[in-house]
Amino acid sequence: MKSPNPQLALSPIQREILVGGLLGDLAIYRAKATHNARLYVQQGAVHKEYLNHLYSVFQNLCSSEPKWSFSLNKRNNRTYETLRFNSRSLPCFNYYREVFYPEGIKIVPANIGELLTARGLAYWCMDDGNKDRGNFRLATLSFSRNDVLLLIKVLKENFSLDCSLNTVKSTQYRIYVKANSMVQFRALVSPYFHPSMLYKLQ
Repeated sequence: MKSPNPQLALSPIQREILVGGLLGDLAIYRAKATHNARLYVQQGAVHKEYLNHLYSVFQNLCSSEPKWSFSLNKRNNRTYETLRFNSRSLPCFNYYREVFYPEGIKIVPANIGELLTARGLAYWCMDDGNKDRGNFRLATLSFSRNDVLLLIKVLKENFSLDCSLNTVKSTQYRIYVKANSMVQFRALVSPYFHPSMLYKLQ
């Protein structure tokens, strides 16, 4: 969907990063069906460099800089710092709200194979991935089994990556990029990794 103002439309790079990020921690909200959608990004203090990088990517669509917030965990009485920012509510986000949240809960869109690029994969991995011994683990715990199987299929078809499904609980699943695909996987995503997140590949 096009925005009336070209400066408020998503660039090709922004679209790639948005798709990958939405498979991870990025979120899109819409107050009402008649309203435009907006992007919401939050990271813990430890990843403030990465969040500031994401802000630089979407800065032209935002009206305010990232802000700190503090929350108290009553279980351990510790205060946690997070850094967050919102975009403006814009037509350019409406399509992504519709395909990722058709019923109000985030899913994997049926056309994710057409949307996910190597750059998008890198941002998904920076958000929700970690090296696990000789493999790379993607935390897809909020997605259904069918959604996770679709992602595994896309990783195979789009990037020729050998992946497996890991059941954490009866309704929670993770994806493992297998050791035999790690050389190819690193070659795909490392050019797009922010320096502060490269530790996840090491």
